[in-house]
Amino acid sequence: MCNVTASCHSSTCTLQAPPSLDASSLTQLYSNLCATPINSSNAPQLSRQAVADLYGKGLAAAADLQRKAVKPDTQKTRQVAIRELADWLQSKQTACNRTVLTIIPEDILVYFTQHWLPNHAGSMTADGELIAAPGSLSSTKSHLSSTFEQLGRTGDWDSANQTGNPMLSAQVRTMLKGYGNHATQLGYQKKGAVPLTEAEMQLLLQSMLQTCNSSRTDPHQQMILLRDGMLFSLLWQSCLRGFNAGALRLDNIVLPTGANAVPYLVPELRLQAGAVPHLLPDTTKNKKGGHCKITLTRDVMRFSTWFQMAVHHHAAAGQPITRPLGVGTKQFAEKPMTCSNAWARLTKCLKALDMYTGQSVHSTRRGNMIHRQQHLQRNWRGCNVQ
Repeated sequence: MCNVTASCHSSTCTLQAPPSLDASSLTQLYSNLCATPINSSNAPQLSRQAVADLYGKGLAAAADLQRKAVKPDTQKTRQVAIRELADWLQSKQTACNRTVLTIIPEDILVYFTQHWLPNHAGSMTADGELIAAPGSLSSTKSHLSSTFEQLGRTGDWDSANQTGNPMLSAQVRTMLKGYGNHATQLGYQKKGAVPLTEAEMQLLLQSMLQTCNSSRTDPHQQMILLRDGMLFSLLWQSCLRGFNAGALRLDNIVLPTGANAVPYLVPELRLQAGAVPHLLPDTTKNKKGGHCKITLTRDVMRFSTWFQMAVHHHAAAGQPITRPLGVGTKQFAEKPMTCSNAWARLTKCLKALDMYTGQSVHSTRRGNMIHRQQHLQRNWRGCNVQ
């Protein structure tokens, strides 16, 4: 057996040739050749108790940080969901000796159909029957799935080895889909978002514009108001979803001819009132792309009132026009506003004016669609009268 000498950078190391040329031996040899040498320092050895204390404190600190990965309300909802499941399992211990660490998909099916659905019936069907909303069931499934992942039950369910996340099983997925169809057959209709009316949008944006122009508003708060006003007016005018509007860049805006609109937008707005540029978000809800149109008008309600100010302060051509603040800083992060970011800002602004009645980001879409429908109906009646 011959020796193989390999030179790694400036040092030379001698390795024995592999006993055979099988894949495992060759892979191991190459890994040894490419590995970065680890030179251990002469660090003092801690006692067994000191190491145990160190790990105890470290894991406790990591667990605290992990809990902060989600909003407190979400964390509380997850705790309620898993506690309800654990209590149900505890009541079945005489016949079913399983816990949340050993529960299987079949347990979940029984839990949902025999306990959760009957005890969470709060939506009325067309016949007046109370049933649990399919969306609520799906949300509970998501919360339980996240909790199982935190408990180390990760990955799709493996029925052969009885491992993985029981929520990520074909049985549970199919059952939820079937319940959605069942609820629809019973006459269940999903509740729409609370619409944000045109009058409410005008009041919101007018108030924000006045605050933004006030000499008592500091520059940092002005920047935030410009960003929010731009985002809210864009959501209303375009009917884009939150993540599309938040990720919009200047180069997503084109002229009706398809030409790049950026030269007409910065450094100053050169498009006349009434112009109809097109917005081309990178992806839409169905991931196939799409586009919408906006009309540039000069009133407080519309896009161009906020656009020029926001772009001047916020964005270059390749950056998102609206960006969230960085964690713990007053600087805007180099990433787009998410739907959750937009929802939090919209909620805060509405609450500041005592206008919040449960609206969400989707409320801008629904409010605008209702407004357009009413406008078409008025025009149609006018044509009939003539």
